[in-house]
Amino acid sequence: MRMRHGVGLAAAASLLGLTLLAGLPARAERADREKPTTIDSDTLSHDEARQITIFTGQVVLTRGTLVMRGDRMEMWQDNAGNYYGTMTGKPARFRQKRDGVNEFMEGESLRVDYDGKREIVTLTNNAIMRRLEGDVLKDQVSGDKLTYNNVTERYLVESGQGQARSRMFLMPKSDPGKP
Repeated sequence: MRMRHGVGLAAAASLLGLTLLAGLPARAERADREKPTTIDSDTLSHDEARQITIFTGQVVLTRGTLVMRGDRMEMWQDNAGNYYGTMTGKPARFRQKRDGVNEFMEGESLRVDYDGKREIVTLTNNAIMRRLEGDVLKDQVSGDKLTYNNVTERYLVESGQGQARSRMFLMPKSDPGKP
């Protein structure tokens, strides 16, 4: 079947990429949920009336194996105790160990939003996410906006504003019998 003006081909490629990503397992370290959160920064400003804290200058958030870094972070909490945050930087970064394996998920973008209630991380503006086995790159995806749901273990990569397409990079599987 012939596709006109490349539109059908681009749609098919995007669908294939999303299908492949949906199949990639990426469960975050479950023990991290019970760990305390530590945030270091050059300055901290808290607004009690709005219940928002702003961290600026070399911000580092650590919660178990989860580490987020950036230039500025706004953080707030809802009445149920769920945390939300927006980290910005050039780039803002996160890294977290996957549950039960020697693998890490890491990402970077100009903005990282975290929804603690739904356990969703959204990377916006030049978003890149990688799956590493130890320090070896296994998979990488990129786009304008990348959303990772820790509960469903699914990704969504969207492009169109600053980048013409979403992109996926997969390393070939190595033969376990070969060195």
